[in-house]
Amino acid sequence: MDYQYEQEKNGLTVKDHFQNYLKYWKLFLISGILCVLLAFFYLKYTPVEYKVTSTILIKGEKAGILSELSAFEDLSIVKSNNKEVENEIEILKSRPLFENVVKKLKLHHQYFAKRKFSKRLVELYKKRPVTILFVNDSLFVDEPIELKIIINSKTDFTIKEEKQDIEVKGIFGKEVKTKVGNLLLTPNHEYFDAFLGKEIFLSIQVVSDVVEDYKKRINIGLVNKDANVISLKLNTATREKAKDILNGLVEEYNIDAIRDKNMIYENTANFIKERLSIINTELSDIEHGVEKFKTSNNLTNVTTETELFLETSSDNKRGVLETNTQLGLVDFMNGHLKDNTEDLLPVNLGFSDEAVTGIIASYNETALRRNEVLKGTTSQNPIVVSLNDKLESLRVSLQQSLKNQKTTLKIKLKNLERQESRMRGKIASLPKKERELRDIVRQQEIKETLYLYLLQKREETAISLSATVANAKVIEKAYCSKNPVKPKKRIIVLVALFGTLLIPAILIFFKDLFDTKVKDRLEIEKTLDIPIVAEIPKVDTKENVIISTTDRSVTAESFRIFESNLKFLLSDDSHKQCKTILITSSTVGEGKTFISTNLSIALADPDKKVALLGLDLRSPKILEYLAIDDYIGVSNYIRDEQLTLEDICINMDHIPNLDIICSGVIPPNPIELIKSKRLQQLITELKDQYDYLVIDTPPVSLVADALLLSDYVDLCIYIVRSDLTERKFLKVVQNLYKDKRFTHLSILLNGVETQSKSYYGYSYGQPQKSKPWWKFF
Repeated sequence: MDYQYEQEKNGLTVKDHFQNYLKYWKLFLISGILCVLLAFFYLKYTPVEYKVTSTILIKGEKAGILSELSAFEDLSIVKSNNKEVENEIEILKSRPLFENVVKKLKLHHQYFAKRKFSKRLVELYKKRPVTILFVNDSLFVDEPIELKIIINSKTDFTIKEEKQDIEVKGIFGKEVKTKVGNLLLTPNHEYFDAFLGKEIFLSIQVVSDVVEDYKKRINIGLVNKDANVISLKLNTATREKAKDILNGLVEEYNIDAIRDKNMIYENTANFIKERLSIINTELSDIEHGVEKFKTSNNLTNVTTETELFLETSSDNKRGVLETNTQLGLVDFMNGHLKDNTEDLLPVNLGFSDEAVTGIIASYNETALRRNEVLKGTTSQNPIVVSLNDKLESLRVSLQQSLKNQKTTLKIKLKNLERQESRMRGKIASLPKKERELRDIVRQQEIKETLYLYLLQKREETAISLSATVANAKVIEKAYCSKNPVKPKKRIIVLVALFGTLLIPAILIFFKDLFDTKVKDRLEIEKTLDIPIVAEIPKVDTKENVIISTTDRSVTAESFRIFESNLKFLLSDDSHKQCKTILITSSTVGEGKTFISTNLSIALADPDKKVALLGLDLRSPKILEYLAIDDYIGVSNYIRDEQLTLEDICINMDHIPNLDIICSGVIPPNPIELIKSKRLQQLITELKDQYDYLVIDTPPVSLVADALLLSDYVDLCIYIVRSDLTERKFLKVVQNLYKDKRFTHLSILLNGVETQSKSYYGYSYGQPQKSKPWWKFF
């Protein structure tokens, strides 16, 4: 039969890949079980975390347009980045606020108890059975301390600490001395009975470490970049605790903001009090002077003429009084600026110039912001330096505005005084003493007006101090999400599902990637266009398998199929008396002896004589396989011409038509023996006497023995063993077939898994042996 070599390299289809992975269904099953178990235990023992959120609105305080750059904001030349809210966010993140919350809520003291069915600790926040009080203000520690409290009864307890080697017994309500300080335990009767005889774990952390931990965990940011709304978020397993932390942080922020605002009003109140004291003294002196002047000069009433002139000049006097009041305020403020370079400036003094009022408000706001930043950093911080520069600029601007206002007021005062001088000319006829009295009275009125004005501002400041409102309006108090954010059951289930499929798929992929062995029939068919004569199943037993005529095992049936296919392949050579079959492979261990022996047994029947010729002169295995003692063979026959075929033939008693010719003694030069005419004579003689001649040869890829016998054989059976033969050796078969080194060449796939769907063998007449349970995997 002439088989034309046409190699086709077709890629594996999706179905092929699926069938390849389906072979490992047990691995997928194991992976699924493991992934489900891991997901179950992860969900069971991972602490459930919820998201707690709070939102607040920062109330903006609009100041006047103070700097030249503010004029460009409306033209979009200079962009405003909502810096005020960003500064408030930094204040919310500041360490002092967090430290106040930690100390107020005692977050550095954590109480834990073990769950009922696991060893995982669960925090007892408000449901703690006992409360520990550190006596002598030993509340803050330098290193973490772990205490175990065993509630022995309703009256006594035991405290243990491994690091400090502490084990102290005490009574509730009485002070207990330990190495970490004096402790006082008080029971919480609402939850106390449930923990009788159980252990409570107390973890005492360093306050600074707890502050840093919550600073990292609490997320503070803008809800919208165009809004003044700030959100505070915290993921935690203890929902009530997280709510208290966020609410406490907002409360501390408002307290701090109110404290800053009160500082301004208190500074203003002190300033007004100081000025009132000075003006009160001056007014007293003037009043005493008026009284003395009237007494010494016997002045009681003002003449009608004086009243007329005074009424005429009343408008000028009013203007002089207002102008002098403003000048006094300017002098007071200039004096305050010179004496106090770091304090806040008094506000709401009643300057007629709105620019001065706006600069004072901006100065105080910037000073407060600088002081707030200084709480958490040093004066070298770029933000502090920038704020100091801004303060200095505002101070210079305020001084310049005061200077300009003073100049304006002086000009106005000169005009009023000029008009007043004209009035004085009209009343020149008045008695000198009357005029002197008027001068004194005018000074008295000025001081009285200024005194009353400051009294009014003092009351306004007191009202502002008592009505100070919080800087942040709470839009939503801390609330907890309905569903936990960790662990997410759906994601864990999806991960388990993907893990069930991906982990085995990845393992199989890399196994196949690095596995260079031939697997099955399909792989050979897709690589080579050489007929596969048969598939022999893998033999599980370690003993040599010899089939018999009554054998109905899978192996025996596969050899009968092999025999049938072999006769079909040799049907074109039916005219030949003896059909010669050569058995070879790529390397050792692929089952040449197993195949050649059992093939010979299968071919031997009452009408056909079969000879098994062992020409593996390098490593003969036939006698060992058949459990026959050493016997003279081919090598002896070639060297000793006195030997005949009958001398080296081994007759099988239980198989009458099968004769074995073993290799004999291992020669030093096998190639020379194979090339000898004596071997040619032996093969010719065997062909004359037998119907089938099966030749067992060494691996063709290692030595050339099998190739030297190609002229004597009708068919070469090339053995490929599943999971043993390297894929690279298929090229050897390909070259042999392409170069037509043998008349006919077929492949036999040995060691096929009987559970594989690609195996077509079957067995009958014998019950299938079930595998032990440990071989299932």
